Amino acid sequence: MRKTATLLAKTTASAAAHKTRALLVHAALYVVALTLVWWALLPATAQAYVDPSVMTYTIQALAAVVVALSAVLGVAFRRSRKVLFRLLKIDENANKIVEGKVHKVDIKGAEAANAQMKEILAAEAIRLKEQKEGTLKPKGRVGVAFLVSFFTVFTILVVAPLELVASNARDLSFNLNDVAGPVIIAGLIITIILTVFLSLLRKRAFNVAVAFIGAIGVASYVQAVFLNGGMPLADGHAVIWSDFTTQMIVSGLIWLAIIAAAVVFSLLKARQLRTGLLVTATALIIVQTVGVASLWGPAIAASIDAHAEHQQVIATREGLYSVSSKKNVVVFVLDTTDTAFVQKLYDEYPETFAPLTGFTWYRNSVGSMIPTRYGVPSLLFGSRPQPGENFNDFVYNWAQSDQYLKDIQNAGYQAGLYTDQLNYSHYRDTAQKYSINYHEPRGRGIDNQLDVLGALRILYKTAFCRDMPWVFKPRFWYYTEDLNMRMRRPVNMDEVDLSSQPFTEDDLKYYQELQHYGLSIDDSAGQKGSFRFIHLFGSHPPYTLDRNVEPTSDPSKQNVEEQTIGAYRIVAQYIAELKRLGVYENTSFIITADHGDWYLTNTDIQQPSAPVIMYKPAGQTAEEAAQPMQISDAPVWHYDILAQTLKDMGVDQQTLSNYTTPLDESYEGENRPRYYIETISNGKQDIFVREFVINGDANDMKNWSLTGNEWPVEPWHD
Repeated sequence: MRKTATLLAKTTASAAAHKTRALLVHAALYVVALTLVWWALLPATAQAYVDPSVMTYTIQALAAVVVALSAVLGVAFRRSRKVLFRLLKIDENANKIVEGKVHKVDIKGAEAANAQMKEILAAEAIRLKEQKEGTLKPKGRVGVAFLVSFFTVFTILVVAPLELVASNARDLSFNLNDVAGPVIIAGLIITIILTVFLSLLRKRAFNVAVAFIGAIGVASYVQAVFLNGGMPLADGHAVIWSDFTTQMIVSGLIWLAIIAAAVVFSLLKARQLRTGLLVTATALIIVQTVGVASLWGPAIAASIDAHAEHQQVIATREGLYSVSSKKNVVVFVLDTTDTAFVQKLYDEYPETFAPLTGFTWYRNSVGSMIPTRYGVPSLLFGSRPQPGENFNDFVYNWAQSDQYLKDIQNAGYQAGLYTDQLNYSHYRDTAQKYSINYHEPRGRGIDNQLDVLGALRILYKTAFCRDMPWVFKPRFWYYTEDLNMRMRRPVNMDEVDLSSQPFTEDDLKYYQELQHYGLSIDDSAGQKGSFRFIHLFGSHPPYTLDRNVEPTSDPSKQNVEEQTIGAYRIVAQYIAELKRLGVYENTSFIITADHGDWYLTNTDIQQPSAPVIMYKPAGQTAEEAAQPMQISDAPVWHYDILAQTLKDMGVDQQTLSNYTTPLDESYEGENRPRYYIETISNGKQDIFVREFVINGDANDMKNWSLTGNEWPVEPWHD
């Protein structure tokens, strides 16, 4: 009986499909025929006067004609359909339960007829139940499962990563061309796996699973487009997630509503929900594909402009671990390391600074500009915006103020500028002109630097952070620099040339390399000495390293104190290497920061932001170089570092007159105004910058006051 019912169901389905196609063809032909007939009988325009008294009769007469004509057309339609069905040998009663012709049967025949009818009724009951539950055949399940799976995977694991890479093109070492292949291939593999899993389910289980997966895709799209307003910047600073409680509640309720509605309708109106889901999925796939495609050109252009290997000029690691046997000037820039941080460590962990023998810590220090994108160029180009000057023009032309780097070159010093803040087009040529490490990657290790699995892991994390509801965002939060570090393939340090490796502010990598390579003497260039400007992550959040410069997941060790101690441990290792080579006494050494403690704000800073400044002169005797670190409250300024380094290189007094006062020429009690430029932000972009003047102790906010000078910041075009 089951075989008969199954065969009957298959035959019925085939006949129904054939009949449906025939009906569609007949209807189309009938519409075409009617159109041609009415077109042929279309009367010409005629004008006549109709007496209102007979208008009612006229309308009735016309209505009668319409009714009669409709009846005729209906008969014609039905007759022509019968003719078509006869020609195509289609049974009008197919897919219907009809009684056969009445004829006399014996008992045996009656029993057979009853049995056959029971089979037919059972098959029909199964068909109606499957139709109500939206049950699909295997091919149908595979098709639906694939489209829904593709939509959800495409939305979360393909579109989101590609859009994030595109939007951060200027800050990432890899562009869309690098990551698109792995992301798309991985997306297809995940889609196929999900399709197989869903296709193995049947009936209501299949409907519910498909509805759930599709709802996640729809909710993710809604989250990314409508619910992510006010997302904090992924700049590494700690996010106070309690400030986003409202967003968490709203987005959570919307997600629950979308998923619950999909699951409920999959049980009540399976076919209708499936149709709506397939239409929605198809439409959103097309929309998102167009959106991603539109990003490709600008994203690649921005990546090329910022640091693309197509132009082949980036900050490499060449010369990072070499010094001169003659004389050295070294500047360590520990990002965000504030005087307040150092004071706390000095009071609680004084052993941190024991290796800094021969140093003087200038506690009354003032920076130049905030944030890093302004602070680092200030330490290398020196110039400041003037009142009335267009700030964007100032930044774009900043590298033209290359007098400091030119004076270093004229002093006979070989410069290595180890910071990725000069990778941009408006700085790159100048950096290449005056340094040994800004050039095209070359040597062993320039190929296959992308870690595919590492890239997929961090890209999926960022995708979930973007597309999941707010309540899950803390779990997937990331820092932009995480992408650069995790997307790059680990290398064997003995199998690559440093000239092929890009420089990034990765303190762990730097420390491991410093331990592996150590420092070495390189006098091959025949220079009077070497200048090394090394920008490290320092005290900048997120806090991932402990005081031993080891990655930590222990929350008790993820703080500014641990990471700052770790940063000074790196400096101590560098000093130990200088001492091992016997060149410490002949090395001028400065430890500073690009800026002090600071966070994006739309108001003026409320507390001092004072970058640490520590200095050890060259030319010390062994006894002087072994003295514990001294403390001075002389008023010093970021720009004094430029003057001090040039003084230590032996430049003449006329050249030094173009700069501020060297650090070692400032004295305590001096009344010296210093200027600091803050950046006002709306949380997404800079709005304008303002100038403070500091008179007195820079660690007391009472000594800070606005000068009234401010510069609007226009949207950056690169």
